Amino acid sequence: MVDEFSLLEEALTEEELVVYANNLVVSSEYWQNILFPPRQTDELKIDIIKGSSRLPVMAQIADLGTETKYGSREGVKGDQVSIPKIQRGRWMDEKLVRLLLMASQSSGLRKQEINRIIREQLDDVKYAVESIRARKEWIAMQAVSLGAVTYAEDNVKISVDYGYVSDQKPVLLTTARWSDLENSTPITDMQTWYNYQKGRGVILTRAFTTQAIISFLLNNLSMRRFFFGNPTGTAVPPQLDNSQLDSITDRLKLPRIVANDTQARTENESLTSGKLAFTTVRMTPTDKFVMLPEGPLGNYFWAESTESMISGIEAEGSAENGIFVFRAMDKHPVRIRTIGVNLAFPSFPYADSVISATVL
Repeated sequence: MVDEFSLLEEALTEEELVVYANNLVVSSEYWQNILFPPRQTDELKIDIIKGSSRLPVMAQIADLGTETKYGSREGVKGDQVSIPKIQRGRWMDEKLVRLLLMASQSSGLRKQEINRIIREQLDDVKYAVESIRARKEWIAMQAVSLGAVTYAEDNVKISVDYGYVSDQKPVLLTTARWSDLENSTPITDMQTWYNYQKGRGVILTRAFTTQAIISFLLNNLSMRRFFFGNPTGTAVPPQLDNSQLDSITDRLKLPRIVANDTQARTENESLTSGKLAFTTVRMTPTDKFVMLPEGPLGNYFWAESTESMISGIEAEGSAENGIFVFRAMDKHPVRIRTIGVNLAFPSFPYADSVISATVL
């Protein structure tokens, strides 16, 4: 007689879960690994480095035989941040377990077929991995867009300030906001921010905002006049298209602008009319225009999870960037829990090289 619990327990081994999780495709909309390439660490604390100007400090001209003058170290360590645990799981309750057992008993399903059913119909591994990746993307994009990461849920509170100064986060006055299509001057604003960082030795090569703000730019009167000229009388230049917007930024040696409207959801603890309820969350705020230098801004540090150490799986065998997925069987009440965990957080040594303007 087949031991049903043994069948279920063996259906997905930790090794198979890890291989499957590692092979899940990362969303092309996610920028976390581009802005903060992953880097493993054995420490559970990382340093928040406060940056400084990129302009070189000139040496002194000296006579022979005189002692060298030593410069001050500008980039100093700031706060230390404990790498938080990011985790999400989902369980297969007794009803689903029963259906799976009935299918296996009536059809004589093999282990591989059960694996396929669980992956394709009850894909809790993918759910856990994508949940972790989404939260990591939110952390990365909050860091870049706001210069800070603030999170509070239940008894967990995280507040990390990467030290953006006021010149890095300008706020446009009402008449200058880019939603004012007739009076705002986005070109002047972008040149001002670009020149601020250029004066510090930083060349801004990338820019992102929302598609809604890009639409304001395409309809902005001053930008349309810049591209088409200023017709006489009551005539107005036509709306720009994306290629014409690129042409303007290229002519002015400003970074091209791309849209980032990536979203995810959080599950509400309370039901709405007896049903599950979710809240849509944006990775970046709706009112920001962000300009970045070339290359990585830091590293997304990750550490091996405690669960992977207990299971005996070597760190290099775990899923992408330390994401570890495992399964647990509860016999009463009967359910199979699939859990994903990750210890990860970005260090941001080039935080001083970013512009994050509030333009709405």
